[in-house]
Amino acid sequence: MSHRGVFIDEVVLDLQYVPRELLHRDEEFRFLTGLFKFILDTPYEMSQRVVIVGDVGSGKTVMAQRFGLNLMEEAKKRRVKAKYIHVNCREVRGSLFMVIQRALRVFRPTFPDRGYSSNEVLDTMMRVLDEDEQQLVLCLDEVDALIEKEGGDALYNLTRVQEERIEGARRLSIICISKNPEVFKDLDRSTLSTLQRNVIRMSQYTNMQLSDILTSRSKLAFKPGAVSPEIIDFVGELASREHGDARYAIDLLWRSGKYSDTAYAKEVLPEHVRKAAATLFPVLKPEEIRRLNRHEQLVLLGIARHFRHSNEPHATTGEVELSYQVVCEEYGEKPRGHTQFWKYLNTLSSLDAVTTKLYASEKGRTQRVSLDKIPSEELEREVTRILE
Repeated sequence: MSHRGVFIDEVVLDLQYVPRELLHRDEEFRFLTGLFKFILDTPYEMSQRVVIVGDVGSGKTVMAQRFGLNLMEEAKKRRVKAKYIHVNCREVRGSLFMVIQRALRVFRPTFPDRGYSSNEVLDTMMRVLDEDEQQLVLCLDEVDALIEKEGGDALYNLTRVQEERIEGARRLSIICISKNPEVFKDLDRSTLSTLQRNVIRMSQYTNMQLSDILTSRSKLAFKPGAVSPEIIDFVGELASREHGDARYAIDLLWRSGKYSDTAYAKEVLPEHVRKAAATLFPVLKPEEIRRLNRHEQLVLLGIARHFRHSNEPHATTGEVELSYQVVCEEYGEKPRGHTQFWKYLNTLSSLDAVTTKLYASEKGRTQRVSLDKIPSEELEREVTRILE
């Protein structure tokens, strides 16, 4: 019987996927939705500017996209004309012309590539919105690229074009997304005051919140039993160390599933997660292993050996120390004492080769060791080669 893999629907783990519900962003999402309530309740009477800021992977883009999809769904039900258009400014090389052109082509697909200035394209878009009796929420993702290339004039023109139309319907609202709030400080005072009225700050996801997000996605993406709660927690721990980056967490879970399929496994194992992590971040380099003293290398080999034979993401320090002692016997070395072993472990931890963390247990507080970003097989092979 052929192996069919661990996935049901990989699309759920695609970084472009927009879930129906956003976990742990209820308050921010309600606030964003409330700011644009006028589009449905009193159309054409207002326009809005909103700034969303937060670290990479804090949910800025997906929240804006879910808001946009919900807005258009509700507008359709109420027979109100409203469109949400999402443009990544870095993808269009920070060009205001290309930002407006991309938005305009949603309404006029044959609009030409060249022959217009950015201001002319902006005027054309406003005229088209009038002709179609449309309201537009234009989301400028990674707006940093637009400001870096064109300065404050681009945002000034976008925020002021509606205000210059003293009479007539209000048609254009703007959402700006940035991971760096400092980028707005160089704007002129009037533009800055306009944008600063509504700022939504996205905090980093905690370890527990990342686990909730991963659990929700894994139920849709994987076959039952293919991803254990321990694997979810393991991936969540790694992502929480990368500033709570949910994009990294989701991508890591997907890659782990692909390595599981490659190995013809029925479930995702810690070694698959380590292999996936190694493709996303640089691993411990051979020259760094060579710089370790012999017993530090033996401890590292002991850790690699332990995890190669274990399907658990973590080990106790007792298990790791026992593995170190076995390796010492193999290489004809006398194991160092417990205190010295601890120093070796701390050295490896400082190099990011392994991770150590205190956990509460029934017996009190205990130290656990994990091998996160290096596949145990590769590590064992490299350390063995260097030792020999």
